[in-house]
Amino acid sequence: MVNFGFKEKTMPKMLINIGALMDIPTAAIITGKKGEAIYNGGLGQATGIVGAGNNYKSTIAHYQMLCAADRISEAKNTLMTTYDTEINISIDRLTHMASGFKYLPKYLIDGEKANWVITDKTQLDASDWVQHITKYSIEKSKDNKSKTTFEAFTDPYTKKTLEGFIPTFIEIDSLTEFEASSTMEMLSKDLDSSDTNTYAMKQGAFKTKFFSQLPRISNRSNLFFVMTAHIGEKIDMATGPAKYNQPTRKLQYLKTSDNIKGVSPKFTFLLNNAWFAHTASLLKNQSDKLPEYPKTRDSNMETELNTVKLTQLRSKTGPSGYTLELVVSQNDGVLPTLTEFHYVKQNNRFGIDGNNTHYHMMLRPDINLNRKTVRGKIDEDQKLRRAINITSELLQLKTFQTQLENEDIFCEPDELYNDLKKMGYDWDMLLMTRGYWTINQYTNKIPYLNTIDLLRMRKGTYFPYFLKEDKTLKKEYEGFNNVK
Repeated sequence: MVNFGFKEKTMPKMLINIGALMDIPTAAIITGKKGEAIYNGGLGQATGIVGAGNNYKSTIAHYQMLCAADRISEAKNTLMTTYDTEINISIDRLTHMASGFKYLPKYLIDGEKANWVITDKTQLDASDWVQHITKYSIEKSKDNKSKTTFEAFTDPYTKKTLEGFIPTFIEIDSLTEFEASSTMEMLSKDLDSSDTNTYAMKQGAFKTKFFSQLPRISNRSNLFFVMTAHIGEKIDMATGPAKYNQPTRKLQYLKTSDNIKGVSPKFTFLLNNAWFAHTASLLKNQSDKLPEYPKTRDSNMETELNTVKLTQLRSKTGPSGYTLELVVSQNDGVLPTLTEFHYVKQNNRFGIDGNNTHYHMMLRPDINLNRKTVRGKIDEDQKLRRAINITSELLQLKTFQTQLENEDIFCEPDELYNDLKKMGYDWDMLLMTRGYWTINQYTNKIPYLNTIDLLRMRKGTYFPYFLKEDKTLKKEYEGFNNVK
């Protein structure tokens, strides 16, 4: 039979794990080359975060980009750029947030070879910025040095280790003020000029063109876009019968009175994930009205911690309509492990043993906690961070990956801990593994262990690739668990 005559084929899309409860709901569960489970979820190639003012949408966007870049930087050098359309970003604040990540370059924004270029529309209008990004995408797609092998992934056509472009990252904060040169020139004239009457129409046309190009720009060379936009309330001017003949809402989980300001209609359906950040509130203890989880035992800064609800408006990789609650520090940004701890604590103290005042994680029973010490101990204890991470994923898997019920692997955290211990596994070692995939999955000195793998180990259907038959470490991984 005559074939179609072209050999170009769509390659797998790899979403980058970013933690803070956002991986499992957005993930497909795939199998790595050594049989391990992988969450193909987290940050997609086009992510939008919308919300009203003071709901930390920019902070969440910064976290998502920085965390994804950190995971890639564990194996390969990567690049980021932020386009500030509101001209209010603090470079000091951004670099402070970046300092919380282990693998990002030390001199992140210094010099001509900076890994993170931050610019705004006083330096470049959106038209010129788009041209720069498009040119970069084309040049990167022709540069073999920008390619690498992804050790855990298989090319579905050749069955060899997957080869692709190293992810690089682009942030627009925000799309609402994303202005083309032609419209900026209009506003530089007399604001009463008739020319300004077409301002909104030209802006809309420019953004529609940009979004039409976005899938090609991002997929051509593995660019990841993270974008924010403002939400405001619509002003309903309709009267009479027209008031009851309103158009249907385009996003099921957004109120009809809410409007995403200054974006193209394409914004909502070309994104991998569209998040709605809302209902930010202080995270205070109800008894003494002081911070629920102070940074130090004696810290009394009442406004330092907040919770933000994050609703999935539309996802191409998972369900929509669910809401996560992130814990956000005004100083440090999104706190992923504290977010996971707050999640299990709010869900009937899942995986937590003890009373309301003094308690411990079932997977880390030798570390005693209370609300005034948990944040500090999270910062200093890697095994505690991993125990909290695994516990939160055990709970999320039951909610978002129900197909795993067919394997009959779900169990309670204390069952997982005790049964694996009886089987001869060393929890001190297991808790020093990483739970997110990296480009150098197997040559990474820190071995990978997914929560699903732990459940399968308990059932005897998976054995970690980094262990010998006697459950001790293979030579190439010896010593990794001695790192503090």
